[in-house]
Amino acid sequence: MKKIILSILLLLTTTAGTNAQYGGYGRVQNLVHVDNKPYHFGFILGLNTMDFNLSNYGSTVVDADGKVWFADQSDLSAGFTVGIISDLRLFEYLNLRLTPALLFGDRVLRFTDAEGNLSDKSATVKSSIINFPLLLKFRGQRSGNYRPYLLGGVSATWDLARSKEEVILLKKIDYGIEFGIGCDLYMPYFKLAPEFKMYIGLNDMLERNRPEIVDEKDLKYTNAISKLTSRLFMLSFNFE
Repeated sequence: MKKIILSILLLLTTTAGTNAQYGGYGRVQNLVHVDNKPYHFGFILGLNTMDFNLSNYGSTVVDADGKVWFADQSDLSAGFTVGIISDLRLFEYLNLRLTPALLFGDRVLRFTDAEGNLSDKSATVKSSIINFPLLLKFRGQRSGNYRPYLLGGVSATWDLARSKEEVILLKKIDYGIEFGIGCDLYMPYFKLAPEFKMYIGLNDMLERNRPEIVDEKDLKYTNAISKLTSRLFMLSFNFE
């Protein structure tokens, strides 16, 4: 994951240097009138990392053997993102954006008892999430072939890949807030916008009603968690 991010940052630095040489300081600008369009469309390609924000019950909940269990997420892993862009110009410095995207990724929860002994079971939560963010894009002043911006708004997600075979099951639907930063780079024929966003879920995503679990001892993993919310980190490249 670190190597991927470093490669992307190196690419952005090279692109920025090229644009600074040929697009700024009074030189001819690309796509001079593109920001005056009332609306436009595009597509998204990128990477994501899925995360949990969880709280444990701790010593207040014990299993049938009298043990207390704690959940924790293992190392983060990278996933893939693809989506589309619908952008409506409201004012000179403000746009309204709907950017539904499909995110593929997974998260792994591991469980330890109060003595630090690792459980023989872990929960691999694989997700194929449809993300529906409605965002306001606050654009800065254009300088040459650059235009930085901020994003903020609300979002809803729908998980298509829930697995009832795992000891931890998430709810299908979540909602939360989304915010980020980016920069429009004006190329000769299109805009390329590197963008970083963060989604913070507000809904407790842990499904506690698990009648399908055959071994009731596996319920201790669900019972150990008092609250489980989602977080998504998205590094994307918008082509508009």
